[in-house]
Amino acid sequence: MIIIGGNGMERFTLAQAAAWTKGEARGEAALTAVTTDSRQIPPEALFLPIKGERFDAHDFIGKAIENGAAAVMSHRENEEYPVPTLYVENTAQALLDLAGGYRTMCGGKVVGVTGSVGKTTTKELLYAVLSQGFRAQKTEGNLNNEIGLPLTLMRMTKDTEVMVAEMGMNHFGELSRMTAAAQPDYAVITNIGTSHIEFLGSREGICRAKLEILEGLRQGGAAVLCGDEPLLWDKRDSLGCTVYTYGMENRACDLVAHLHSDGSFTVTNNGLPSETLPVGGSFTAKLSIPGAHNVLNALAAASVGLLMGETVENIRTGLVSYTASGMRQNIYEQNGFRIYADCYNASPDAMEATLGVLGTMGDTGRRIAVLGSMLELGDYTEEGHRRAGRAAAEHADVLYAYGPSADAIARGAEEKGMTAVHAFTDQNELVEKLRADAKPGDALLFKGSRGMRMERALALFLGEEVE
Repeated sequence: MIIIGGNGMERFTLAQAAAWTKGEARGEAALTAVTTDSRQIPPEALFLPIKGERFDAHDFIGKAIENGAAAVMSHRENEEYPVPTLYVENTAQALLDLAGGYRTMCGGKVVGVTGSVGKTTTKELLYAVLSQGFRAQKTEGNLNNEIGLPLTLMRMTKDTEVMVAEMGMNHFGELSRMTAAAQPDYAVITNIGTSHIEFLGSREGICRAKLEILEGLRQGGAAVLCGDEPLLWDKRDSLGCTVYTYGMENRACDLVAHLHSDGSFTVTNNGLPSETLPVGGSFTAKLSIPGAHNVLNALAAASVGLLMGETVENIRTGLVSYTASGMRQNIYEQNGFRIYADCYNASPDAMEATLGVLGTMGDTGRRIAVLGSMLELGDYTEEGHRRAGRAAAEHADVLYAYGPSADAIARGAEEKGMTAVHAFTDQNELVEKLRADAKPGDALLFKGSRGMRMERALALFLGEEVE
């Protein structure tokens, strides 16, 4: 469901909505909310029915009107309704078009963020940096698809100076449609991994799909790309827009960072146009979340901050203030164990990054990797899981693998000479074995695709109640 506004939106008219969506308005209405839920209708709301795979919300237009909808949208041109109506060709596309028109009306800047790994953390770091000096908003939760993005854009008001909008995808064309609505001033691409390779065919295909975000760039807008990714670096001069790069390994990037042994890092401006950090200037910061991959995410945030005129002090404050929570990159101690919970999602690239962090955590005890299977890898499933196993052998002392591809993870680890390897298809059995094996002082990483529910395994291990 989507409920947007409820007097939180700027007022717009049905006639404006018709112009934005290229639809036909019959009747007039002043609107301050948009909803896809016929059961929850705020005052002055437009009900927008989406046709899904299993049901068509057009069937609930009558209920929405009963519950107080001021106007409705419909692609059923042969039906008439007792309230002002906006007829469109396709309501899903119209939702994006509506959000794009509304975004233009509000003004303000938009920073679009995509990538195979790290886009949510980068979004949060961007918001932490930009909210220091601007009235900023961000994508909430995981509302980063063709329905969630419009929700994000329509939370803007005329007071919003910058919106940080995360954009996810798994098929060609999705980012193209979303960026047309978002019209980003800056488009950040964090990396090109193997997520959704099942649908996109190859890393080159994934790169091509991610680059769709540049299609919607506003006049004078710029791409901000990770220069450590060869697929992005090699294309930087052929993208038809201004491009800035950041990196750690590639010292030719416009903004670079050096990671120190204590977890702090020094950022140096190699060529980024900035009034607040001249070329050759540098500053040092330290994140609350570990790993070189997160320093790269911080570099993306710092790059946009500098391009938008944020001071070095504001950027440093924003980076330092960010803290992870919940199922993402959360490191804490409980019951004598050092826990690294990163259960929200997984890909081979993310597995390698988080296992690298685990490798730094075993000060007194063993390093135990508890890895769930990764989904949507298609023909890359076997090799992707073997990669994870090989990385576990490099950075962990003990491996617990779970899910339909647990054996492939185990095989990868054994290929690298790891002997303390356990594979399970039953999560309860895994937890039982792990609880008998783990000792206080051990460091444990829990990570897997969302469908593996590794947060449940963690809760069971810690003796917490689960549903």
